[in-house]
Amino acid sequence: MKSLTKITTWLCLCFCWASTYATVPLEDFLLPSPQSIKIEKGMMSPTGGRILLGKGIDDDRLLEHTLSLREQFKDLGWHWELTRQCAAGEQPNLHIHIDGSKDLPAQGYHLHIKKEQIELTGADAQGVFNGLQTLRQLIDYAGRAEGLPCLSIEDYPDFEHRGFMLDVSRDRVPRLATLFQIIDHLAAWKINQLQLYTEHTFAYQNHPQVWQAYSPYTAEDIIRIDRYCKERFIDLVPNQNALGHMERWLEHEDYQHLAELETIQPEGPSQLQRRTTLNPIDPLSMELVNGMFDELLPNFSSATVNIGGDEPWELGYGRSKAVCDAKGKGQVYVDYMSDLTRGLSKKGYRTQMWADIILHHPDQLHRLPKDLTCLVWGYRAWYPFDKNCRKIKEAGLPLYVCPGTSSWQSFIGRWPNAQINLLKAAKAGKKHGAEGYLITDWGDFGHWQSFLISYPGIMYGAGLSWALDQNQELPTDRLMSNSMMAKPNPELSKLIVELGEVYKLYDGDIQKYVNVFYDILRAPDASLSTPKLKHVNATNTQEVLNTLDNLLNRLHQCSVFNDEQRLMRDELILAAGFARHSAQMAKERLSLPDHKMSLASAKCKQMMMKDWERLLARYRELWLERNRPGGLQSSYAGFEIITECYRQ
Repeated sequence: MKSLTKITTWLCLCFCWASTYATVPLEDFLLPSPQSIKIEKGMMSPTGGRILLGKGIDDDRLLEHTLSLREQFKDLGWHWELTRQCAAGEQPNLHIHIDGSKDLPAQGYHLHIKKEQIELTGADAQGVFNGLQTLRQLIDYAGRAEGLPCLSIEDYPDFEHRGFMLDVSRDRVPRLATLFQIIDHLAAWKINQLQLYTEHTFAYQNHPQVWQAYSPYTAEDIIRIDRYCKERFIDLVPNQNALGHMERWLEHEDYQHLAELETIQPEGPSQLQRRTTLNPIDPLSMELVNGMFDELLPNFSSATVNIGGDEPWELGYGRSKAVCDAKGKGQVYVDYMSDLTRGLSKKGYRTQMWADIILHHPDQLHRLPKDLTCLVWGYRAWYPFDKNCRKIKEAGLPLYVCPGTSSWQSFIGRWPNAQINLLKAAKAGKKHGAEGYLITDWGDFGHWQSFLISYPGIMYGAGLSWALDQNQELPTDRLMSNSMMAKPNPELSKLIVELGEVYKLYDGDIQKYVNVFYDILRAPDASLSTPKLKHVNATNTQEVLNTLDNLLNRLHQCSVFNDEQRLMRDELILAAGFARHSAQMAKERLSLPDHKMSLASAKCKQMMMKDWERLLARYRELWLERNRPGGLQSSYAGFEIITECYRQ
């Protein structure tokens, strides 16, 4: 009830301010919404012009961000100078200082805007930085409203570590300029941890055949990214999978002696069809992994490392079978991950591990090192975060909750699923004392979606991880327009969200985590009567086509105000085009024997092929706008089954 009262009070205050003084609501600019805000009478109207860097402001990063803030104040006509000492009796217009004695949690701040002065007090340097981000958002608001409102904010995070993980291994490796743009957004939204999920996309000097076709990040790239993050109070945590998901290594003959599977069965059970997992009982596997970490980790300033460990599909089916049968898969798994953790701990690192496997073997939880953080992940709306967090907590292990953006295998996103998934994770994490909240963004099976599709989930997760109670009803589309775009574009932002809701037309039960557009395309000759696609019928397919046609029409007519928005619109048109092609394929297949696209008429396949080739050409062009070329061919290979089907 107390939380509901706080939220209601905050919304009422925003409404009162908006209706009295401004044409736009304040809540459309603040991300995350603060823990506590009190709107006061009047607006700031300063005289003079000095910024006092007070007690504790000796971090060069804070100086740089204050200088940037000063440039932003010029948009309001306020030209202020910096000083570290005011004259006797002088009142600075902006006083920034650190006061650890105040009753503020770590990373927290107090911001008080009065008619002639702003006072920003941080609990620590990161608290000051967080306060500066809020002040920047308030200046953006002032430029659209009647001025800078007098108010008081007391703010601090619910989660100590608020992270974002980007998959850079399947198959998009963003250009540094693209990544820096993402980092700028994360910092503005008070995200303080970034992980780049890596399998084979770091340029290990002794393993060039593994990465040479994928435009990997080099050691110098990582050093530059790390510095860029550190300047914005973001911890760049290395993330290198070290057991499963090693297929890009094990496809090469030189590494196959380390694989769990000695031979593969392409037509056999899924866990025997390819090599993805290292043999955990072979000392040479640990030697390879330790060598990788020895080269990788010195390029990061972080003392934390994510060692992966998720989805070792073949474990116990090959070279380790006898040992797994004797000891149990859980014990073999824990032995390997614990040995790796202890080795890294001796070097001063604290490790993280995906928790999916250990949760299947709860009797082994007590054997894990107590400094190993378990990352509890799940991406469906129904995922039981509460139950699984409780297991980790009762075992006395530190934990993160790790929901997802629901963008991958979707083209246009699954926004309602993401909302529930992100919210459930935050509630369970806060309840069970999770140290961190890590928003994940994957690229399974070719990374066919544009990164733009992920922003609603990132923004919502950023809000929830900062102040859960105050951010459950974020106006995400309006925040995208105001806090992500240099020039607001409400229509473009709204279209991102609306595209992410289209999948519901195929099945209103969002608990099913429908990847419908992807699933229709990836198997063009499979039956549409499978459990995944049985909800696809002629009526809802036509409704989907009509909706996508409407959204595409709006996209083509949508005004854009700079080159970045033009690229965003192009990416959305492509994403909607892929989804529409999928729905059109479903419409054709529903009338064909066994739903096989290859049995369509030559005229139909020719029509579909023309549209398909247009989409693929645009896909290649837009990929290169933001991403390195390596990985494009691998991603493109996933489309070949569709192309071949049309050629039959």
